[in-house]
Amino acid sequence: MNVLGLITTTHDPDKSTSVAMLDAALAEIEAQSPGATVRVINANDLHIVRNLSCYANGKKDCANPASGPYRCWAHSESVKHPEQYGGVDQMPVIYDALAWADVVVFSTSVRWGSHSALAQKVIERMDTLENRGSSWGEPYPMRGKKLGILVAGLHWKAAAVGQHLAETLRWWGFDIPQRNGWLAWQRTDDPSFEHPNLDLPYVERWLHTREGKQAIHTFAAGLV
Repeated sequence: MNVLGLITTTHDPDKSTSVAMLDAALAEIEAQSPGATVRVINANDLHIVRNLSCYANGKKDCANPASGPYRCWAHSESVKHPEQYGGVDQMPVIYDALAWADVVVFSTSVRWGSHSALAQKVIERMDTLENRGSSWGEPYPMRGKKLGILVAGLHWKAAAVGQHLAETLRWWGFDIPQRNGWLAWQRTDDPSFEHPNLDLPYVERWLHTREGKQAIHTFAAGLV
């Protein structure tokens, strides 16, 4: 079983709550499935060109075979004209990893009641995968691959972010468990709380509680 952990926070990974949750989940997946091969990609390490809104030009402009081997105009145009796109797009690192994976664990921080801007950029660039099924009538490339979502935030709508992402990413054909397909951690329910210190010790403490261990165990069990 091939397992991909996808980090979509811009925070330092050594200080990130969503990365801490991902590390715990991947360790539990390996414990429950000892033969698993695990790979982690930090999207923040990649140069990902913005979505070019190709679908707005007509549904078959997105994922058009004329747009290159990855069927993505943003990537192919960046290869032809890197000076216009800040360099060659590296989204194929994620495309290839998604094709390789049997299980995907998608982690994000919370930003103003939503997922991170980086997570949104990655999702928008995944449109080519969903559009092959919805517009081209082809098999959905992600069909049957299991996906779980991890969300960590300070005080606002972490659970809502997880639920929204699960609803959204099912469009790609991912198999997301109806129960426990996403797991959210939030430090406080007080939206006016301004934290004076790092959140990481708090999520680490929770991950070592009985509740946290059970939550991670159940989340992983739905993916193996």
